Amino acid sequence: MAALGTAALLAGPVGAACSSGPTYEDWAATDGAAGRINLDEVQKAFKDSDSATEFEKRVNEIYEGDEIVLIKAKQDGDSTTLEGWEDLNKSKEIDDQDDLLFTIVKNNDKHEMRGHGSNGYYRSNFGGGNFLFTYMMLSAMSPRYYTPINRYDTMNRNRSNYRSSSTYRSQVTKNSNYFSRQKSFARSSYTNAAKNTSASRNSYLSSQKSSGAFKSSSTGVRSSWGSRSSSGRTSASSGGFRGGGGGASVIGFVRPSLR
Repeated sequence: MAALGTAALLAGPVGAACSSGPTYEDWAATDGAAGRINLDEVQKAFKDSDSATEFEKRVNEIYEGDEIVLIKAKQDGDSTTLEGWEDLNKSKEIDDQDDLLFTIVKNNDKHEMRGHGSNGYYRSNFGGGNFLFTYMMLSAMSPRYYTPINRYDTMNRNRSNYRSSSTYRSQVTKNSNYFSRQKSFARSSYTNAAKNTSASRNSYLSSQKSSGAFKSSSTGVRSSWGSRSSSGRTSASSGGFRGGGGGASVIGFVRPSLR
């Protein structure tokens, strides 16, 4: 009985550490919390999507952050600009409390894609048609397009279901490889971009820390099956998880496996 009591006491703190969620520092270091997104995959989605709905759905499958990414597009003469924003305040529409992740500018038949904030290292030029831009303008019946508010809840449900699938596991692996490549290729630009977060992002991080909302985050899901530290062991006392630049390692808090 004494042995059982001792075992229970020893197991107690470990169980508490595992159920209490990540530390703020570990959560804030993840790609999702930082607002990083796989822009190669976003560019592919832009080229492949047949509608704004399809593009928005795919972008939210790619992104690992906690909030929904909303899209807006506007036409100004021969130039059309598409923007992707994370809805940090969950207002279901883009406002000055949200964070700009990327832009795609079409001028004549050429496109330029740029990352913003933690994605500021990214810049890419590509050709191709303008079907998606045309679709957005026609569906909005104006030179401006915004993700409809009445589609927000559906997008949120779709993403929640997607994140419990093995397909998401595959997507996160692609993201991890992408961030590792970009970190190696862009070097100081990648590192400096991580420091160039917007006031909205900084306010969001501060709010998450003070409220403790980060403890229920899904952005650290990578830690349940991502690459491990060189020791290959977890530390129950650490009570967190780590992302950031694709170099994920399990250091304590482990979310349920998707296997």
